[in-house]
Amino acid sequence: MNIKCLQYSWEEINELCKNLARKIKNSGFSPDVVVAVARGGWVPARLICDHLDIKELYSVKTEHWGVAASTTCEARITQPLNVDLKGKKVLVVDDVADTGDTVRIVVEHVMSFSPKELKVAVIDYKKTSSLIPDFYASFMEDWRWIVYPWSIKEDLKDLLKKAEIRDLKRAVEYLRGLDLNVSEELVREIMEDC
Repeated sequence: MNIKCLQYSWEEINELCKNLARKIKNSGFSPDVVVAVARGGWVPARLICDHLDIKELYSVKTEHWGVAASTTCEARITQPLNVDLKGKKVLVVDDVADTGDTVRIVVEHVMSFSPKELKVAVIDYKKTSSLIPDFYASFMEDWRWIVYPWSIKEDLKDLLKKAEIRDLKRAVEYLRGLDLNVSEELVREIMEDC
């Protein structure tokens, strides 16, 4: 498998979310509600709520990505909203706009609740996305699989499974070759959990 990765630390995520919140605030858009795209958008949505002092936070669960760096099927909503958004300004937050499919179906879903206004914010906006978010912290010209700190074990497990590597030393070497900063202890723990 010939992919490259980008790995974020918790500190980097906090800084990116703070910058993203600043962009939203500076734009003049003042959301009443944040809707997180679950699962990847939960953490950034909560951080953005904190930075923008927003108390209403909801989520929509979607499925699109299966094993790291490969889609499972068409993006679909598995847990829809069940709140009243009529007349409210809504900010949809996800970790990444990769293909754009996931965010697009969430936007369509949220629009069915008749919000006054809707905008989209993501940490990472990839050139490959068919949807251009209103706000993003980072633009990615060259595609990479992004490993966020809240999904590191899941992503590493999937990458190793996909590469069919079962030897600890080879696994560490392989993951480091993907530009991932991993310890032997973490890789051992992941391999034991498999």
